[in-house]
Amino acid sequence: PTPTWSADQAAAIAAVDGYRAASQQIGTNPAAFTESQMKTLLGKWAGPAVVKANVASYLDLKRRGFRYGGATTVLSTKAAEAADVGYGTEVVITRCIDQQSATVVDKSGNEVSEAELGYSIPKFLLRQYTAQKRSTDKTFRVYGLASTKGECGP
Repeated sequence: PTPTWSADQAAAIAAVDGYRAASQQIGTNPAAFTESQMKTLLGKWAGPAVVKANVASYLDLKRRGFRYGGATTVLSTKAAEAADVGYGTEVVITRCIDQQSATVVDKSGNEVSEAELGYSIPKFLLRQYTAQKRSTDKTFRVYGLASTKGECGP
């Protein structure tokens, strides 16, 4: 059954979808973007701290000649009830993401080892996105993201 989302939940999920699409666009070809272009693209969907952290990561990939390869698939999406947090509305979105075919490749298209990369890509990622529509924003944006505990995977 398809969940029925409130208008705020649907708008928050749309912000997470936009953020993931922008991240994927940059991650699969960081060499094609300047730092400013990365900030602009991500800034439409995410708050300043998230943009800053992501851009630093993408610039590191770009500097090393790496990019993301393979696909990720959202297996499930849960949205908490919208909450008034004083300075805006917040919806926490929890997603289970299948990353089994995600890789990092070098300029030649060869897969980069975990040791060379410096981190591993988990097969499944349970991630919480904190989406907020602050009083200064026209739409929801992702202001926080974190891994969380729980079931994720087949």
